[in-house]
Amino acid sequence: MTLHLFSVAFFFFSLHLLFVVVLGSESELGSLIEFKKGIQDDPLGRIHSTWNITSLPDTKSCPVSWTGVSCDPESGSVVSINLNGLGLSGELKFNTLINLKYLQNLSLSGNNFTGRIVPALGSISSLQYLDLSDNKFIGPIPGRITDLWGLNYLNLSMNGFKGGFPGMLRNLQQLKVLDLRKNKLWGDIGGIMSELKNVEFVDLSFNRFHGGLGVGADNVSSIANTLRVMNLSHNVLNGGFFKGDVIGLFRNLEVLDLGDNGITGELPSFGMLPNLKVLRLGSNQLFGMIPEELLESVIPIQELDLSGNGFTVRFLMGSIGWTFFDLDYGYHEYLVSFLNADIYLAGESVSLAMIKLIQNGAEEIFHKGEKL
Repeated sequence: MTLHLFSVAFFFFSLHLLFVVVLGSESELGSLIEFKKGIQDDPLGRIHSTWNITSLPDTKSCPVSWTGVSCDPESGSVVSINLNGLGLSGELKFNTLINLKYLQNLSLSGNNFTGRIVPALGSISSLQYLDLSDNKFIGPIPGRITDLWGLNYLNLSMNGFKGGFPGMLRNLQQLKVLDLRKNKLWGDIGGIMSELKNVEFVDLSFNRFHGGLGVGADNVSSIANTLRVMNLSHNVLNGGFFKGDVIGLFRNLEVLDLGDNGITGELPSFGMLPNLKVLRLGSNQLFGMIPEELLESVIPIQELDLSGNGFTVRFLMGSIGWTFFDLDYGYHEYLVSFLNADIYLAGESVSLAMIKLIQNGAEEIFHKGEKL
């Protein structure tokens, strides 16, 4: 009797599970068909020719034959939509994707989609990878995007997004890559840095972010240990540079690009950054002596751009081994000056891989303190 009851219970449980799977599959297909309606132009015919119910053996199966659609092999649920670089255009209805409960990857980069990002996108809590870059989306970035707590990659670059930076980014504790370059976004950079946690790559270049970098250690403690690349170039940053005790916290930093801003003041020591390879500080309002460790082999600098500032640098006896060094200065014997900056070359053992010195469009190359 007990075995019979168990068998009956297991039968109904299996039937219920099958019903849920079938119903879920049909619901996902319906969501994809509704999403397809927003694609108006498909120049390669990749979507309109494959995203059809008639192409499936039955409506209960995963549409793996549809371009860009991937499913979980066990559950059959849609986990990825990748339509990168297909030249598609139209105004997408992102709310049609809400029923894709297991969607992890949504990649639409390199198309011509227009319109706004609706707050409902924040309801797809399963998303881990979101790439809408290189399209023509407009409007503000909805605040509910910070509800995507499992997101580890967010790329909204090269669009027409306009407005303030979405707050509560501290919710995105899994985020590793944040790329918002080439939009029309603004916000105080100090506040933004205090919101980010555990991020490895940040690119906010070519926007309208403002404020200074003279923040306290508490403001950067959440990202200092993980950040490897930070690009804040071509914004309207002002105020001072990072303080010495703060910049020293970024021990894993490899690339720092702050070019084309209005950052003022003197530079701190970079000796505590053992992994720094690229430092671009051109076209700011920095001045003073260039830290010696940038001119020696203390740290593995491969690219250094300090042009368009007011620095003073004195080359003394020592070893310098950069791949590229750019100050954009004219020359006169061993005294090189431009834009209130001075370079003094002293000693015969200066061993630069290359110093490019530009004056009135004429390029001069110096090697080991001698003009070539």
